[in-house]
Amino acid sequence: MPAFTCPNPPSAGFSASAPSNRNLALVRLQGSNQTVVRDITDVNHPSTVAVMDIPDRDATFASATDVSWVWIDRMASLYRQPFAGSARTVVVQCAASYGWSPDGSSLVYLFQDETRTEVHQLGGGRDRLLGSQLGLPAVGCESQSCVDNWDFRLSYSPDGTMISLVESVGVSAFRVWTADGRLLKSVDSSSPMTMSVWSGSSLYFRDAAGVQAWRNGAFSPILSGVAWIRPKAAPGGGQIVYTVRESSGLASVNVLDIASGKARLLARSRTEPIFLTSRYVWYRGERLCGPGDQCPLFPTIETGKTYLYDLQTGIEAESTITDLMDVWPHPA
Repeated sequence: MPAFTCPNPPSAGFSASAPSNRNLALVRLQGSNQTVVRDITDVNHPSTVAVMDIPDRDATFASATDVSWVWIDRMASLYRQPFAGSARTVVVQCAASYGWSPDGSSLVYLFQDETRTEVHQLGGGRDRLLGSQLGLPAVGCESQSCVDNWDFRLSYSPDGTMISLVESVGVSAFRVWTADGRLLKSVDSSSPMTMSVWSGSSLYFRDAAGVQAWRNGAFSPILSGVAWIRPKAAPGGGQIVYTVRESSGLASVNVLDIASGKARLLARSRTEPIFLTSRYVWYRGERLCGPGDQCPLFPTIETGKTYLYDLQTGIEAESTITDLMDVWPHPA
């Protein structure tokens, strides 16, 4: 059978998103499997902006008016759709991972078929090749260790001037380019480099020594010995929330204050945190598997409850949000 080859990447672009003062969340709510866009500018009185027919639970905001997602079929098509209207655009095919620029006018994505694995930048009427022959994202994990360590992330810096790739598939790869495609930093390592997130002009990630930051062309230690998992930066900047795996096997949610370099525990037996706003952190409940649970691969299981943690008061309350996929604006 001949190797499957994707069509050549297109040359296209999108207009920059107009400024918006709205705070938005892409969620699913209790009692429904529909994906909705919620206006949470007044978090005590949220309202539904749009109901979206999106099959993927990893959808993201492409801009202040559009969402995007990858439908994992043979072509792995990346779609983009405005809230107002049902017209969908196929942006690119065979996209294994992606990240939008802050204004939504350009895209960086991993183009992958059976013959090529390449990082591309699409925007401004052209498609630019940034790198090739990188590690391939794994199809799935079959152990807790794999889930807690594997990551492949392409993203723009919050000001849109840099693009990063940090991945831990096989030999770890660390890349930083300028937005016009000039390579600033390239590291390949047999030691894991994983779990990256931008906040301000710094790119945070973890390696065997703990959490590090790349800023102004140099690496510096941030949290020695900490193996953080899926960190997320605050929309307003200044903080990063993450989980760590404790000796019990359960996860705990922690937050790093970037200015002081201090981290503090928010809650135990909680996992998958993300900032709903700069004040509220959303996360899931987790417990150890018991004799009656079906846990063939993992020692923990979700409780089915989700929560909001108020960083100002320290109070945790149950949430009606069952899935929090993304928030807008993206981290600053």
